[in-house]
Amino acid sequence: MPVLSISVTANLQRIMNILYMQTPKGGRCDIDMIESAIDIYLQMSSEAYSTLLRQMPEKQRNVFLAIAAEKRVKNISGGKFVHKYRLPSASSVVSAVKGLLEKDFITCEDGEYFVYDHFFQLWLEENRLNTEN
Repeated sequence: MPVLSISVTANLQRIMNILYMQTPKGGRCDIDMIESAIDIYLQMSSEAYSTLLRQMPEKQRNVFLAIAAEKRVKNISGGKFVHKYRLPSASSVVSAVKGLLEKDFITCEDGEYFVYDHFFQLWLEENRLNTEN
């Protein structure tokens, strides 16, 4: 089982634990509590996500952030994508994507590449790190 798929399940369990702790005895969990719990979880995970980004090789990090900025990328090695994010070349993107796929940082579904961990994607969006290329 891929490491990050375990992580995603653990993320959901942690959010459920936050919701459990926030719900008054005999009370009900509502949508506002869910959004708040996700925000709390993202704050708690900030250091881990920062560390993951710092540990990525630079080329992989740049491609990862570019994918996150687009949310979904179909033509991953196309000139438009490569130039928009000032990536070195199509071949370096393909190489970086291979490493990101192997480490489960990104996934590909129906020819579209995207960040595997939805909470990592949310964290990137909240911290605007996906636009700092």
